[in-house]
Amino acid sequence: MSEMKENRREVIAGLIRTAGINRQEELIALLEERGISAAQATVSRDLRILGAKKRPGPGGVPVYYIPEGREEDAGRRFNYSESLAPLLIRSDFAGNTVVLKTITGMAGAVAVGIDGMEYPGILGCVAGDDTIIVVTSDSSKAAEVSAAFSALCTRGQGGGSGGRKKKNA
Repeated sequence: MSEMKENRREVIAGLIRTAGINRQEELIALLEERGISAAQATVSRDLRILGAKKRPGPGGVPVYYIPEGREEDAGRRFNYSESLAPLLIRSDFAGNTVVLKTITGMAGAVAVGIDGMEYPGILGCVAGDDTIIVVTSDSSKAAEVSAAFSALCTRGQGGGSGGRKKKNA
């Protein structure tokens, strides 16, 4: 993980401990005051990774807090690949999009794991019941991501497609 991410998450954890933050917009403003620029989506992901939750603060207004034991996780990149492998069946791609097939009912859980991996070049993913659409920054990144997931499929029960490119019908 980059030093910038680690530093930003440490600052966020410190602000949560001391500032009684109620909204992400407040947190973004406090980060900017400290010379750290971060988009709302980035702050939202950092809060999730830090394990931040809300509880009633002064006057009953909800404020963020980090449950005990979670702060040590700040700045760590989670590697979910071993736990995802048994759930993946197949990976294919076309253009900048990767399509992952999972065991029925597990696509949502796998998508959360993919988001947690913070894989460079993955812009986001959408999950159905047994299918995940992963959007990447370009077609070469889609080929790389599909190949990585295909390798996981071969370790799990799926077998994978080898990351072959599907032709459009």
